[in-house]
Amino acid sequence: MDFLETAIYRIILKTYMYMQETGRTESLERFPHLRVLTGRLTEETLEQWQQDNGVQARRYYRLVSRMNGMSRQDKGDELETAILCNVLDLCIAVMYVPEFAAYLNYYTGNAVTLQLAAEMEGVTYGNYTDMVRWLCQIRKACWVDQKKSPLPYAAVEGDDVLLSYLSGIERPDKAFFGEAEWVGCDDALAPMLIRQDMAQIGAEWLKDTASDARILTLSGKGGRRFLAKHIARQLGKGILLVDLAKCENPFGEDTGRFWGKLVHTAFLYGALVCIYGITSSLLSQYQITGTGFETTAVHPFLEADCSVILCTETGMHLTSDRKYRVRTLEFCETTREEREIMFHGFAERYQIPLDCAYHSVRYCLSASEIADAVEQWRCMGEKDPEHFARICDAVLYQSQEKVLGQILYPAVGFADLKLPQHMKALLGQVCSSVTDGYKIFEEWNLKRQYPYGRAVTVLLSGPPGTGKTMTAHVLAKELGIPLYQVDLSHVLDKYIGETEKHLEQIFAFAAKAKPVLFFDEADALFGKRGEVTEGKDRYANMEVSYILQRIEQFDGVVVLSTNFYNNIDKAFLRRMKYVLKYQPPDAGIRKSIWESCLPPELPREELDLDFLARQFDFTGGMIKNVVYVACVMAVHQGKILCMEHILTAVRAEYEKMERTVTKDIWGEYGYLMENRR
Repeated sequence: MDFLETAIYRIILKTYMYMQETGRTESLERFPHLRVLTGRLTEETLEQWQQDNGVQARRYYRLVSRMNGMSRQDKGDELETAILCNVLDLCIAVMYVPEFAAYLNYYTGNAVTLQLAAEMEGVTYGNYTDMVRWLCQIRKACWVDQKKSPLPYAAVEGDDVLLSYLSGIERPDKAFFGEAEWVGCDDALAPMLIRQDMAQIGAEWLKDTASDARILTLSGKGGRRFLAKHIARQLGKGILLVDLAKCENPFGEDTGRFWGKLVHTAFLYGALVCIYGITSSLLSQYQITGTGFETTAVHPFLEADCSVILCTETGMHLTSDRKYRVRTLEFCETTREEREIMFHGFAERYQIPLDCAYHSVRYCLSASEIADAVEQWRCMGEKDPEHFARICDAVLYQSQEKVLGQILYPAVGFADLKLPQHMKALLGQVCSSVTDGYKIFEEWNLKRQYPYGRAVTVLLSGPPGTGKTMTAHVLAKELGIPLYQVDLSHVLDKYIGETEKHLEQIFAFAAKAKPVLFFDEADALFGKRGEVTEGKDRYANMEVSYILQRIEQFDGVVVLSTNFYNNIDKAFLRRMKYVLKYQPPDAGIRKSIWESCLPPELPREELDLDFLARQFDFTGGMIKNVVYVACVMAVHQGKILCMEHILTAVRAEYEKMERTVTKDIWGEYGYLMENRR
């Protein structure tokens, strides 16, 4: 028999003898299985048990010593040790032998209690202060139902963590079923590439705190858990990582048991605890205050002499209780040099080709975001740097609190854009202002004159279908960066302050991902400020003022498009470095648009494009609609595309715009439309 098995049989026999002494004779008659178990005990097995020095025995006595050694030393030490051993043995026996739990309930009306453990040692009426103190020690390794009064009769229960520890299991992973992550002190851990000084500071703060548990708060974003793991590694400890956002109702009715199991793990395995995912919105969701969070989720660890690392959002202050010592380390945004070190470190580790300097400038990623992007790229077996750029974009896109737009990777370039030559030249200047901005501001030192307002801002105005949206796509394609098209339906909000909050998220994302930030139908958001006649007018004006301020602070590319130039606030126009006014295309440009909409693969008859361009003053968007509708008709009829299909689609476009259709507009092709009146 192993150590725990013998201990179980021994406590069952000891309980039976206690029942005999207290007048409950022959108590095992109703429980024959227990009689069989106690019958396995012999003097030889008990002697071996007392001399056992295996893993189970060492852990058992170490646990008793820790529980007893942390309490007050006095003449009652031996008695206290015996009582604590009784509690542990009773809890283990109840878990292993369900019939023993029924036995205790039948003869005592309770499960395991401290009172029972004390009475078995002859202490019928223990000092209440001592009993409370003993319960505080027991609670570090077992669940104590403190709702029951008086406390000596509170139910005491063991859990799978206690069994795992006493059984000699090195890792408590299996006891959590996904509730927490365990990282052992010998587990493989990637080396720290940056912020080694923070790990050293954190380790020094939490060092040698066996009887002085402390709180270390890591505030901000990017690599906090990784830093916590390295702090634990420097201290030679395991670490228990608890994701508050993924816990199933951590502040519900069974709160005590949930956190109690984690406390037992930290205490038994001598581990640090890291609680992350702590945000104001999450605490608000559970309707719990910062103080309530501390009381429920932090103090039980500290009372068990286990230090805690809290990962919180920037500016969030939880720890107000001066009873415990607290230190905060702020995570600032990574510098360009730090990002290059990170990219270079991963490139060397995984032997992957990365332009580390370029990516450190291109993406303002946190340490954890860089690690996530590189890991995705490596696991996918990709070697294309362009694909890595898309992964970086996706990592940033997924980190948004709310989706307020979409990332696009345009395929159209300058060759596809049908505009007058002077407008193409102006777009070339826009691209140059982005690509050569570093030279202008840094080498030519214009940054002294432009401490703010460095954004490349472009306003595209003109009638619908004249190429404004396509121009935004072309700019992104030529610059080799994605287009972030803002969804104004998700940005604008009727609740005060929500629109500004959404805009801040958009600009924060754009500052890190550096896409072309595109606001289509911008007059809905960048409209003129007006006279305040109602309360809502004041808040609408505040939104416009906020956007003006945010654009001044932004350092990227912003493109606005509008059909109503005169509706744009003059303050926005002043901040636009480039304004392109679109006009309906002339006949020459219309012909080139017709040609570009008819690819060589399209089965068609010879079409009179000169006639179509000259006769119909369509914009590019309208021409695309006509070609599409005509192709649908051709496919439906099982024919190749011909002039009749085109002209029929033209008439549908005219009717859609409520324009008068006369026989004269068909010119020499009127005979094709005779039968389609």
